[in-house]
Amino acid sequence: MIVIFGGTAAYHLKVENFATVGEPRLVQTPFGESPPFVRLTVDGRSVWFNSRHGEGGLQRSAAFVNHRANVWAAKELGAEAILSWNGVGAVAAGLSVGQCVVPDDVLDMTRARLSATFAERALLTPAGSPFADDWRKKLIDACERLNLPCATHGTYVCTEGPRLETVAEISMYGWGGAAVVGMTLAPEIWLAAELGIPYASLCIITNMATGRWHFDTRRDFGVGVAEKGIRVMLDVV
Repeated sequence: MIVIFGGTAAYHLKVENFATVGEPRLVQTPFGESPPFVRLTVDGRSVWFNSRHGEGGLQRSAAFVNHRANVWAAKELGAEAILSWNGVGAVAAGLSVGQCVVPDDVLDMTRARLSATFAERALLTPAGSPFADDWRKKLIDACERLNLPCATHGTYVCTEGPRLETVAEISMYGWGGAAVVGMTLAPEIWLAAELGIPYASLCIITNMATGRWHFDTRRDFGVGVAEKGIRVMLDVV
């Protein structure tokens, strides 16, 4: 069973337009009750879907998502992999609004997220390859089938939030090799790794990062982002 974490604008998505929707399920975890997971079925294939940031509206920013409850619930629901979409800002030149990126590395700049592990004491979690290559390829292939422009490599820098980044910070991340910037994937990817769940992400560029607006002035945070994300996810499964 695949678990999908919906990101930007997932809370505005009419999932019934894309799949048969089952009853929502709340999972009791050691870290609190999870937000609703709904079972989506397409052509006899089912997945679990969760809107990270709320149901029916933006209720919580990435810094306040209960990542431990979400990932633990995914494990309880039998996740063989977690796929997600994430709205991001573009750091690297050559990227444009509306384009997709399937990242292959992470620069974790979070510093106050205490939910980075399930353990009471810090553990050493392998981080050499945070994304599963086989599931990354599935996302890339789905973008190709759907005729969506997609960069097949890139580093995602995860910032603390909820504030946006400064021009100086984005410049520093660019020097460090970041292609896109967001606030969501850490500690989600580390928690998935701790439970042995393969993870891959589809990053959808919604805007240029701070100080990069001269490359592309457009901003796209609407439901079209979520529709693009869910189409790719369901094409994979």
